[in-house]
Amino acid sequence: MTIGETAAMATYSTAGEIRYLESLELYKTEKPYEVTFLPVNVEKPGARRSNISLESWPVQLRDFSGSRQAFSTDVQGFELDMFPTSLSPSELKDLRIVQSRYYHEATAYLTRKYGAKRVFIFDTTIREAKKPKHDSSALLRNHQLLGPSTDCHVDQSPGSVRRRVRHSFPDEADHLLRQRVRVINIWRPLVWPAHTNPLAMCDWRSTVYGDYTLSDHKTPVWEGESLQVHHNPSHQWWFAKKMVEDDVLLIKMYDSDAIQPGSEVAMCKFSSVVQLIIPPVPPQRPPVFLGSRSVGVGTPHCSFEWKDAPEETQLRQSMEIRAIVFS
Repeated sequence: MTIGETAAMATYSTAGEIRYLESLELYKTEKPYEVTFLPVNVEKPGARRSNISLESWPVQLRDFSGSRQAFSTDVQGFELDMFPTSLSPSELKDLRIVQSRYYHEATAYLTRKYGAKRVFIFDTTIREAKKPKHDSSALLRNHQLLGPSTDCHVDQSPGSVRRRVRHSFPDEADHLLRQRVRVINIWRPLVWPAHTNPLAMCDWRSTVYGDYTLSDHKTPVWEGESLQVHHNPSHQWWFAKKMVEDDVLLIKMYDSDAIQPGSEVAMCKFSSVVQLIIPPVPPQRPPVFLGSRSVGVGTPHCSFEWKDAPEETQLRQSMEIRAIVFS
């Protein structure tokens, strides 16, 4: 199915705004970065937690919840699926319970879904529309609640994925990296209907190489690298208007099959410690990781304000896990 045929399937669309990375001269000499915790012991005056500057662009967002069978992580880069869980919404906000019970359920689900030989879940994030005040101790433990993510991005760069595999499996990394490696996010709402700040996803086939810029992302436990996205009027945006209790969104952040010669797997694109004290490092241009136009790799996504959403709704609460799937 072509990208135009996919767009023609939508029976509902709405106008919204997506916040993209600005095309600044700054990024020709300084790599975009963000620090997610409060910096301490920084002697340099004027140290910043981020140099990321965003701009809002109007877009059309189409609903795909009525045609879920036509979407997949291999084609568009995302899909809507059913994944029942034994945990209650309150339990899904408890990190200890999530790690002891939900991880097992998610591992079994991803193993069935993708024929996985191994699944490694490496991150859990809980988000609420009404973001609480910063708690420094919680930030340093990486246990904080976050507000909805409002910038268009891809969570993982290919280099960051490979570094995580080598860090987590130092004795097995060479063997594991010879397999197909995918990073899949499982996102689920914790209240229904999920109309406040819903998640929007961009069909990766509507993106091009120049849309992406490498960005450093420093947390208390990991120095990662993500992809920030520039505006492109060709981008096609989707969201799930009707999600029920067992629905989850699967969002692909990386797929090693997409970088093979002649690949037909969907993928996206694009390293340094955050520049708080040392001089800025010029950004590196990412290698081309778009594969062919048939199979999805990494999915640009963010939340958006659904201005004509039904009035009967609760403030958004959601949780997501990030997993590396080896197959």
